[in-house]
Amino acid sequence: MAVVTDPRQVLDVLRKLQAIDDEIRDVRESRDAMVGNLTRLNSVLAQRGEQLVEMRAKLGEAETWFAKKSGDLELEREKLQKAKTKMSAVSRSREYVAVNRELDNIRKNIGHREDEVERLSTAIEEFRTTIEAEDEKVRDLTAVAETEEANSRESLAEMEGKIAEVNTRREKITDQVEKRLVRRYEKIFKAREGRAVVAMLGDACGGCQMNAPPRLIEQILRGSSLVQCPYCNRYMYQETAHNEDGDVVAV
Repeated sequence: MAVVTDPRQVLDVLRKLQAIDDEIRDVRESRDAMVGNLTRLNSVLAQRGEQLVEMRAKLGEAETWFAKKSGDLELEREKLQKAKTKMSAVSRSREYVAVNRELDNIRKNIGHREDEVERLSTAIEEFRTTIEAEDEKVRDLTAVAETEEANSRESLAEMEGKIAEVNTRREKITDQVEKRLVRRYEKIFKAREGRAVVAMLGDACGGCQMNAPPRLIEQILRGSSLVQCPYCNRYMYQETAHNEDGDVVAV
């Protein structure tokens, strides 16, 4: 396809390029929003999964500690039985007092250890309940993520197809003007929030709202050259019509 050089034709191509970039931008924003939502959902799911793993590890540690403390309690109970046996064989009062004191100490230790084991048992059961509740939440969140991904799969495929189709049309448009103009357009597009070609608003640039000098307005109406806003560098054009005498007038 031949490259156009007439300023009016070049401006027309740039306007078409702006329109197609507006079209593809909307599709990309929708796609990126959908992908971002899925990414955030999966990130939350991964974090909750890691927390659940940590909670189960802590539960395992608590159960190990509970087993140790339960074992210590059994040892104390065995000591109590031995002390009772020893007491039955005591014949002297002095030995009786000593063994009785030993029995009291063992009973106190057993009482402390029973309290400790009971507190541990209660805490472990509560922690198990917490883990079960968190596990259920993770399962529900996983189901939501899988549903969202399944529902989004077709839409994402359609969006990618649309983007590819628009890109093909864009390439055909950019082939109509010199590459340096395309590069300049894209530089302005990126710098000016996706608006590189704008219509005049009266005597003002439709992008930055600054009034253009009269000589530039005259050049725009004549179509004698490409005109860029002296303030924001956007390409400017004037929507025109014809009056009753056939003269071109701005609208």
